[in-house]
Amino acid sequence: MELLVDSGNSRLKWALLEEGMLQPGGSCDGGAALTEERLEEIWGELPVPRRIWIANVAGTETAARIRSWSETRWKRTPRFLSAQAEGFGVTNGYREPERLGVDRWLAVIAARHHCPLPACVVDCGTALTLDVVDENGVHHGGLICPGAALMRRALVQGTADLRLDGEEPVSGPLADGTAAAVALGVHQALLGFVERSVRELERCWSPLHVILTGGGASRLAADLSLPLHLAPDLVLKGLAVVSRGV
Repeated sequence: MELLVDSGNSRLKWALLEEGMLQPGGSCDGGAALTEERLEEIWGELPVPRRIWIANVAGTETAARIRSWSETRWKRTPRFLSAQAEGFGVTNGYREPERLGVDRWLAVIAARHHCPLPACVVDCGTALTLDVVDENGVHHGGLICPGAALMRRALVQGTADLRLDGEEPVSGPLADGTAAAVALGVHQALLGFVERSVRELERCWSPLHVILTGGGASRLAADLSLPLHLAPDLVLKGLAVVSRGV
């Protein structure tokens, strides 16, 4: 059994790989909320994995906590992955390949192996990222903008006397209160970002298969006016490809 871990700024997700098949895992709060005590709660009853593969974008402190717990509890040193110039059927489109986020790199690898191409991978997490991989596995770069929570936080921190108590349901076309107006405005901004970007990209790649992944994917997908495919665990599927050495 191998443990696959997608360690993001907001959430930590994991799955098990047994005899080459991806098995359900779980998720919990990630980043600063991920203590060694919490790791004991979620992983303490698992069998000792043969190998541990980790895509970590939550910073060095989170990586150190995961490494420390794993080495103490299981006597296993995790393998923290990073983007490469080329591998697993994908050519990295960044000028400095190692600066591509490992989560984006793995999502593109998964798209290469599991999805129709050319594909536009939209990851709806703490940040919203967009990457294109063509039918030959060439990654053509991408776009990044703040995700919904970051947009709301920027408004609160950058303006006076703005309080957002909880999350308001998103409905339209207009809101009748400040919190609802912010929630709706942020949602519309993300919809516009994705739809405008896809329209522009379709001038170069058509048909372009849009794939949504990440924690906010289902919420955004419900209101996008374009054909798409939901793949919530694309990073974990990319980890599985790497672990199999395909």
